[in-house]
Amino acid sequence: MQLMHLRFLIHSLFFTVLLMAVIPAAKAQDTLPHFTVETPGNGRVVVSWVNPYPNLIQLAVQRSYDSLRKFSTIFSSTSPELPTNGLSDQVPVGPRVYYRIFYVMEGGAYFFTQSKQPSKSQTLIVTQSDNRREILNEDLQEIAEAKNKKELAEKIENPEKPIYIFLEDSLPYQVILFKNFRSFRDSIISQTKDTMVQTGNDTLMIRLYNPPFNQKTSEFIFTNKDGYIVIKLNDALQKKYEVSFLLENETPVLVLKLVREPYLILDKTNFYKGGWYKFTIRENGRIKEKGKVYLASDF
Repeated sequence: MQLMHLRFLIHSLFFTVLLMAVIPAAKAQDTLPHFTVETPGNGRVVVSWVNPYPNLIQLAVQRSYDSLRKFSTIFSSTSPELPTNGLSDQVPVGPRVYYRIFYVMEGGAYFFTQSKQPSKSQTLIVTQSDNRREILNEDLQEIAEAKNKKELAEKIENPEKPIYIFLEDSLPYQVILFKNFRSFRDSIISQTKDTMVQTGNDTLMIRLYNPPFNQKTSEFIFTNKDGYIVIKLNDALQKKYEVSFLLENETPVLVLKLVREPYLILDKTNFYKGGWYKFTIRENGRIKEKGKVYLASDF
């Protein structure tokens, strides 16, 4: 018991020192359900909080670009019981971004904080072409609409200049050159339902298409003859799969960040109660399927 207590104190001290490095000392953190969101600039956002609850067993930070509704989990604390905690998030400069915290107490009671924007915000001014699929400034719009290779070459001042591409739900980015922008843009518009948003002179964000929840029976997530929810992903060892389960009102219940088993049976104790649950399967960051699964209420 003394050893466990010592480990807890060391862990708490580590996160306290970490937060001192990323959070301005002049401003104290807020106590849950309140929390602090600040941006030091360059697209970095620091989210921090103080936990006054000794019986906190789960905590996740969620982020939304589009509204106060479309939130996705970007951080799940491995030590939610720590009195002081936080994270540093990197986001594209320009779009409005919102954060909230979801936390669970012993016994199953769960809460959402109110959503907050970073204390320093930036306004994005763009020219919109296609009303739903892309938002580009004048320079990139001219490149996209060039009629032939000669006209395309005339539109590009520096063909080797890089463009940084972010997916909305991931921190890593890819790089393309200005001379390759039109072919990249055409592939996004013609082969996907994603939306392309320019957030700076050399930065683009790809908003992944979010399909509705499918009412049909899934071949990937279903219940077996014993009433347990099964995840069947035959190529789980070759690809990166993330699976999320939500209540009907889309409150997160269970998030499996990386599924490494081709056939996985979930214990019913992972869920609050029986009934319908929505689920989302992401394959390498993109939504593979959204659907519903029914869990019999025999527990």
